[in-house]
Amino acid sequence: MGTGSSDVVEPLVSVRDLRTHFPVGGGALARLRGSRRVVHALDGVTVDIHPRETLAVIGESGSGKSTMGRSILRLEEPTSGSVAFRGKDVTSLSREELRRERQHMQMVFQNPYSSVNRRNRLIDIVAEPLRVHGIGDAASRRARATELLELVGLNPDFLHRYPHEVSGGQLQRIGIARALATGPDFLVADEPTASLDVSVRAQVMNLLADLKEELGLTLMFISHDLAVVSYIADHIAVMYLGRIVEVGTKAQLESAPQHPYTRALFEAAPKPDPRLRKKEAAPLGEVPSAIDRPSGCHYHPRCPLAMEICKVEYPALEVKANGQQAACHAVPPAGVPAGATVLPVTVA
Repeated sequence: MGTGSSDVVEPLVSVRDLRTHFPVGGGALARLRGSRRVVHALDGVTVDIHPRETLAVIGESGSGKSTMGRSILRLEEPTSGSVAFRGKDVTSLSREELRRERQHMQMVFQNPYSSVNRRNRLIDIVAEPLRVHGIGDAASRRARATELLELVGLNPDFLHRYPHEVSGGQLQRIGIARALATGPDFLVADEPTASLDVSVRAQVMNLLADLKEELGLTLMFISHDLAVVSYIADHIAVMYLGRIVEVGTKAQLESAPQHPYTRALFEAAPKPDPRLRKKEAAPLGEVPSAIDRPSGCHYHPRCPLAMEICKVEYPALEVKANGQQAACHAVPPAGVPAGATVLPVTVA
């Protein structure tokens, strides 16, 4: 994962120095003076996603997870950087070229109710991507919609219902069916289980896992639920204030997190076994503003390992001793002689 993680298989999605900034306030005078403030929602993300793999993106609210997914698909226009999908730079495509390319990369949204037109029947919602892309005629679209409903575990009786006539879990299945309508290679799932009951959440997770294997999908899964991430992820990217601070395989991050923020996230996760519970070590303090970010490493005001260099210089994302990449001055890179101070990595 990350740059240069595979010399054999080319990444399906290759993100390089991706930045998405949102201007806020200031008025006309501030614009003339060039002093408008900006939200650094995404600030230099570089990562690769290989075919048939699932990259889970985790972090606290406001870390830039959703903006990353939306920027990769150009639902939000990036400020700078590039996104190569199947070798083609998505950020440089014209509107028409992007529309054609979107057949192959789709999104499942967090809130199933806000992502559909509630005045449309479910058959029209599922078939809408086919109509937009001019695929087939009315009869073939109807047949495809029926096939997709069966694929996500719903019977054809649902086709003529409206969104208010089904449950949240069923409507999320409709959202997944709609995303699969054009046969995409790449799917971004933005916290697709966050608004669902626990029992329904498990059903949707199993569905996504099964569809990934059956259809050969490449998945970017955005979540703050580490239990969900542990179930579905192949690789995990940890985000903080618009940047990736650690990325590696699921096994690497779960067994030996290198960045103190990653360690705090895993230690703060609820543990069902009372024998494994201990005083939770959640990240200290509140997440700083994405407008007025701390200098140097943005995590240093909350970090128990912060040093003077952390206040003035942002650390490079580099390979650490356990094999994953992490951006932390306090953790020596791979190859540093024994005896160097290294972050403890035991996680209950």
